[in-house]
Amino acid sequence: MILRFVGRWLTHAFGVVLALPFAIIAMQAPALTHEYGMALLQVTQDARFDIDQRKASARQFYSIAATDDAGVVAGLKAVEPSNAETLALSIERVHVLRGVYDRLAATAVLWQPLAALSDAFDDPHGYKAAVWRSLLSTYDMQLSFSTAAILYGLAGLFAGSLAAQLCLALLRGLTGRFGRGPVAQR
Repeated sequence: MILRFVGRWLTHAFGVVLALPFAIIAMQAPALTHEYGMALLQVTQDARFDIDQRKASARQFYSIAATDDAGVVAGLKAVEPSNAETLALSIERVHVLRGVYDRLAATAVLWQPLAALSDAFDDPHGYKAAVWRSLLSTYDMQLSFSTAAILYGLAGLFAGSLAAQLCLALLRGLTGRFGRGPVAQR
C-alpha cells in the first residue's frame, strides 16, 4: 500500500515537473514574438537608411536622375553592375523583412506567435533566419502575465502533462514487457 502511494505520488510529481517547463517555455511565445517584431523593424530601418545613403551616393557620383529604388538600380547597372546587384539585394531584403513586420503587426496579438512561426519556415534567402539567430542569442526569458502569455502557458501546461503521461505509458509498457519474464508460446 505504501509503495502504491509513493508510486502514484512520483507519477504525479513527474507530470508536474515536466508540465511546468513546458508552460514556462510556451509563455515566452508572445514576448519573443514582440521582440522579433521589434528586431525586424530595427533591421529594416537600419537597412533602409543604408540603402538611401547608397542611392544618394550613386545618384551624385554617376549623375543618375532617377529617385526611386528601381530607377537608381537600373541607372547604376549601366556603370557598376556589381554595386547595382548588391543594392538590389539589399532592397529586396528590406521589402521581405518589412513585409513580415507588417503582417505580424496586422495579426491579432494572440495569433502573432503562430504567424511568426509559420512565416519563419518560408525563408528562401535566409533573411528571417539571420534575425531569428540574432534574437535568440540575446533573448532573456521573461515572465509575462498578459492574456496571450497565460493562454500559451496553459497550452504548454497541457502539452507538458500529455508528454509526461506519454513517457509514463511508455515506461509502463517497457517495464510490463520486461518485468514479467519470458512469454509462454502457445
